[in-house]
Amino acid sequence: ALDILHHRNGVRGRSSPEERETMGGRGVVKWGLSGWDYTDWRGRLYPKSPPAGFRALPLLAQFSDFMEVNVSFYRILPPGPALRWLEETPRQFGFVFKAWRGWTHDHASTEGEEVERFRELITPARRAGRLEGVLAQYPPSISTDEEALQKVLSLRDALEGIVPPHRFFAEFRHRNLYCERIFRRLEEERVGLVNVDLPPVGTLPQLGMVNTGPIAYLRLHGRNFSGWSRPASRNERYDHRYCEPELQELIEVLETLRDRCPSVLVGANNHFKAQAPVAIAQLRQRIEGNRVPVPQILRDRYPDLQHVTKPIRTEGDRSRGPTDRP
Repeated sequence: ALDILHHRNGVRGRSSPEERETMGGRGVVKWGLSGWDYTDWRGRLYPKSPPAGFRALPLLAQFSDFMEVNVSFYRILPPGPALRWLEETPRQFGFVFKAWRGWTHDHASTEGEEVERFRELITPARRAGRLEGVLAQYPPSISTDEEALQKVLSLRDALEGIVPPHRFFAEFRHRNLYCERIFRRLEEERVGLVNVDLPPVGTLPQLGMVNTGPIAYLRLHGRNFSGWSRPASRNERYDHRYCEPELQELIEVLETLRDRCPSVLVGANNHFKAQAPVAIAQLRQRIEGNRVPVPQILRDRYPDLQHVTKPIRTEGDRSRGPTDRP
């Protein structure tokens, strides 16, 4: 069994008796994927040869609740694409935007023109009530309290007024920063700390059940020890299929977080070979008890999903399964 970090925030009550009754006294889990533009998902989750006009987001919104937007980590887009994403997805589908890497990995000023451009990018989701949050992901080189807090709070302050309290999330990749000093300070500052599932390599953080506010966040990066213990490509690093004992460990973490928080976000980033949607389907079925709708092509690729999912047909999908039976 894993040695799991704990920290229980004082803000854990439900919003109202009615909400407690609706949730059965436990927090609601929202399921998300980290990005959707992966060529290796063709033939596994998407049609092998997608037809003209094929759009991935409407398909993914049928079995997930939010999307982590990766592109904003690499470059800050104009708001046009974000408006299109909102139009393509249901009104209850949300978005987490990753903070630009210039602020998290480099030394770009949080007073530069990039801040205004980023605010413009996330404004449509904010106005539509569909901004699940902003995720600031920091590299392992950020390892001291002082540097980490300076970076986090500087960016949080720059986005004040557009990102609501408790909707700014920090993810660290050095285990030194998963400590009570950081937990308490982020709690005071109304910043959420992301729990990460990673392999036990070097100074990477261990899995935690930490909530520094009313919204808990768990990101699944997989446990590919080889991919994280040496230089590796993105696909090698995030190539991991969660096995049954690992899924059960994650369920225990999620159940604990549900007891503490009104809302729990789960973002799956073990994306290679469409293993992220597989993990989401397996975990969701265990938490909710119902078969999860996924594309038939995914069920064909991973036959063990047959008993926990039900098929949905995608345009251009020629897989063999019908869509009207589990």
